[in-house]
Amino acid sequence: MPASQNTIQSNGLQRARQRGRKRSGAMTMNNVSDNPARNRIVRMCLFAVLCLCMNNPTFAQERNYLIEVVVFENMAEAKKAGSGSLYYPRINSAIGLTGDEAASLGFALLDEASVLSETVEKLHNSGSYRVLKHFAWRQPGLDSKNAKAVRINIGRTMPIYLPEDLSSYKRFIPASAQPEPSRTRKITTTTVNGTLKVRLGRFLHLDARLVFTDTENQKSYRLSQSRKMRSGEFHYIDNPRFGLLVKILPLEEASN
Repeated sequence: MPASQNTIQSNGLQRARQRGRKRSGAMTMNNVSDNPARNRIVRMCLFAVLCLCMNNPTFAQERNYLIEVVVFENMAEAKKAGSGSLYYPRINSAIGLTGDEAASLGFALLDEASVLSETVEKLHNSGSYRVLKHFAWRQPGLDSKNAKAVRINIGRTMPIYLPEDLSSYKRFIPASAQPEPSRTRKITTTTVNGTLKVRLGRFLHLDARLVFTDTENQKSYRLSQSRKMRSGEFHYIDNPRFGLLVKILPLEEASN
């Protein structure tokens, strides 16, 4: 076979091999990046893993939060207050922020609460509101199953009397300032008494169950709300007589 013909055949083979390699590479890349079915499967697997992690209490507890609260009373409503009924919050389980149990669970009362300081100053200067307490604590992010209610006691103390059998009361227990045949259990309440619970699901939630008792008029005002709380946003929760200002931040953001 002439040399020129061999050269032509050799060049043709080389070009064929190069085309084959290009096709193979294109097919491989298409299989990886342009296969919609495979991409959907990968995304579904990643989403499933993420959901498992988010539903895992251990994962949720890895992030700590700062909860800052301002409790205030409405002075305009205080002037209109008359006598009425007394109540006490039904508290099934709660922790004090300064106790050993709180420390063991990662809860701690903070020495300073500064995020809402400017708002507190405005309330003081308004003349329409009286700040009862401004405080903050840190805690881990806990799901509904593991979340702990924090015990709240603010202001003056007052003795009241409750029924002996409390089983029929779910949120609030009727009380009286003096003993009665149906109310013989003596306890002490405070101006603001109850619990606050922060729990973590798809969003943060705050469960508030509080009773404000006007110790002069011997009248109670109840507040029971569950509020979705977006991290970093300012939230206002109230009834006509008293209320809360709340802000929740991831602890690392609060530090900055």
